Amino acid sequence: MVSSYYFDQGDVVPVQQDALVLETAAFRGREVSLLAVCDGIGGLKEGEYASSYVTMRIRRWFYNSCLEHVGKGHGRRQIERDLTGMLYDCNRYLQRYGKEHGIRLGTTMTMALLRNKRYLIFHAGDSRAYLLGKRCRRLTDDDSDGKFGLYRCIGSFPWRSVQRGRGRLRRGERILLCSDGFWRELKEEEILESFGGGGIFRKSQRLTEEQLEKRLCKLGAAGRARGEKDNQAAVVLG
Repeated sequence: MVSSYYFDQGDVVPVQQDALVLETAAFRGREVSLLAVCDGIGGLKEGEYASSYVTMRIRRWFYNSCLEHVGKGHGRRQIERDLTGMLYDCNRYLQRYGKEHGIRLGTTMTMALLRNKRYLIFHAGDSRAYLLGKRCRRLTDDDSDGKFGLYRCIGSFPWRSVQRGRGRLRRGERILLCSDGFWRELKEEEILESFGGGGIFRKSQRLTEEQLEKRLCKLGAAGRARGEKDNQAAVVLG
């Protein structure tokens, strides 16, 4: 599988509060990949610390725990329980950190774990995961009421179990994870078309890492041209 990422602070926002993870490891001739996008909550303090902390913990979990599960042949449910426990610990730590410093802080978190073409999705907040193929299918629901902001994330609320999903990547399909600063000014149709989906979808179509990067940059620039000022982060794999 081929992957790429896009990261842009922009010229207006003073601090980059988005963070991402893109890790791939080979195990017995097969790839195991982990993608994640975290977006620190801008209306709270130290959003950049919250997002960087959670991505650090996700990356550490991948190498210290996930690959061990794969090596021992553990199934999906064991991996889900272990990962959910790690995210619970992240939530507890950020709440304790906030209490000690007299602040509230938190981050969205959207991640995908891929093994043998099968994927697991874990999500909290309003970053998004898309499955791109013949159509653009959103794999996550925004934890936001649109008026009063987020009602679930990692850190600033008492623990609520994250959204979870699973599926299988078919030939030519890709998974895209992105922060709200990336997707907000874009239509799903143009995201799909940018990666060769929709009516021109070909199962045999292959894009290089450089081509994926150019498409992410073009979409990010389109959002900027329409007035988007927030941090942007996106990662794609397929």
